[in-house]
Amino acid sequence: MSVRSVVRISDDAISSRLADEVVILNLRSGVYHGLDAVGSRVWELVQEPATVFSVRDALLDEYDVDPQRCEDDLLALFEELKAHGLLEVGADAAG
Repeated sequence: MSVRSVVRISDDAISSRLADEVVILNLRSGVYHGLDAVGSRVWELVQEPATVFSVRDALLDEYDVDPQRCEDDLLALFEELKAHGLLEVGADAAG
């Protein structure tokens, strides 16, 4: 996965917002997952397929965070969501 990768929510994942957090159910495994406030914002940003770099740029606009740390943490989160079957990663976007 790279910043040019396109990510989308898996068809096997449904979610619900609870205050400033999101709870996600993997329909295939029956396992629930929770995201904190920042993770919930990331989840909102990928409701439609998006590139990693577009999500990163949105977070940089909204939060006071080092760009490299934001990118590293975002890639780690996406890898974890993918490993749990909650996110699908497509081909890299052109450009």
